[in-house]
Amino acid sequence: MRYLILGCGPAGIAAAKTILKSDKSASVVIATEESGPPYLRPLLPDLITGEMDLSAIRDPQGEDLASRGIEVRHGKRAKKVDAANRRVAFADGSEEAYDSLLIATGGKPAIPPPLRKTPGSVFPFDSLEDAQRIREKAKGKGDAVVYGPGFLGIVASVAMRRVGLSVVWLQPDLPRIGYPISGELEASILDNVRNKGVVIRDGIDISEVVELDGGVIGIRTSAGDQLRCSMIVAATERLPSVEFLRGSGVNVGTGILVDDHLRTSASNIYAAGDCAELRDKAGGESRINFGWRSAVKQGQLAGENMAGGGKVFIGKQEDYFWMLFGSALADRTR
Repeated sequence: MRYLILGCGPAGIAAAKTILKSDKSASVVIATEESGPPYLRPLLPDLITGEMDLSAIRDPQGEDLASRGIEVRHGKRAKKVDAANRRVAFADGSEEAYDSLLIATGGKPAIPPPLRKTPGSVFPFDSLEDAQRIREKAKGKGDAVVYGPGFLGIVASVAMRRVGLSVVWLQPDLPRIGYPISGELEASILDNVRNKGVVIRDGIDISEVVELDGGVIGIRTSAGDQLRCSMIVAATERLPSVEFLRGSGVNVGTGILVDDHLRTSASNIYAAGDCAELRDKAGGESRINFGWRSAVKQGQLAGENMAGGGKVFIGKQEDYFWMLFGSALADRTR
C-alpha cells in the first residue's frame, strides 16, 4: 500500500508512524510546503525573542522519519486532488499517486483586504519563515501594531514587547472558530499583557494601511484613529487550508468534514489536525479541535484507520484547551 500524507506537522508525523506499526510493508510519503525539518510551532515566539534558536524548536518527533523509511518531500504545495484516479497534483508541476491519502495541511492565516495591499509592511505570524522575518525586522526597534483576535494576538504582542518594541494590539473581534478565552482566565491573562506595556484596543479593525516615507506605516482604524508604526504583525486566525480541494469530491465546511473515523466524503481520503472539522454527536455541533495534543491524537487514529483499523475518534475539550489557553498561556504572559 502506498500512503500519501499532506502536511508534516504533528498530525501528519503521528499518522505516518502509526501506519508503519500496522502495515510493516507500507510505502509512506509525506509532502510538505515547508522547506526545512519539522518544528514546534508553539515555540515560534521564543525564536522571535531570541530565547531559543532553530535547533531548540525542532520537533523531536520528526527526527527519525528517514530511518523509519518515511520519505519527506519538501516544497510541495498541493494544488489539486484527483480522488477518482487517486492522485495529487502540486504547484511545482509534479504529481503523487496514492492508495490512501491523509490531508493534514493545518491552516493558513486569514489576512484581511486592507493588509494585503501593503505586503511589505505586514508580517504574518504563522510559519518559521514568518517568525524569522519578524525577528529580523524587530531588531530595528520602533513601534509595532499587532492585529488579530485571541491566542495568537496575545503571544505575538508579548513577544514584540520582549524584544523591546512599543506595542498596540488591535483586537477586532472574537475568533470565528475554536474556543475563545473568557471569564476570569481571560481577565487575568489580559491584565498580564497590559502589565507588559501592551496597549489593547478591543473591537477595533484596520480600515486602511499606507506606507509613508522612512519606513513608517500609517494606519487608519475603524474608530477613525490614525496610528503610526514600523511594522504590522498579522496574528490573525489560522483558517483550515482547503482551497486545493475544490472539485475533488471532498466535502468542506469551515474545515474538511470528517466522520468519527476521520474519513472524508471521498473514498480512501482522511483528514486530521487543524484542517479537520468533526461533528460532536453529543452536542450536535461541528468543531475544529485546534491544538498540538489533539492533532497528535487525530493523526494516530487516522493512521491506524488508513491501515485497516476501525477506531472511533473521541475528542474532549480538555485534550487541547489547556495546552492553548490554560496555565501555559498564563505563564507566557507573566
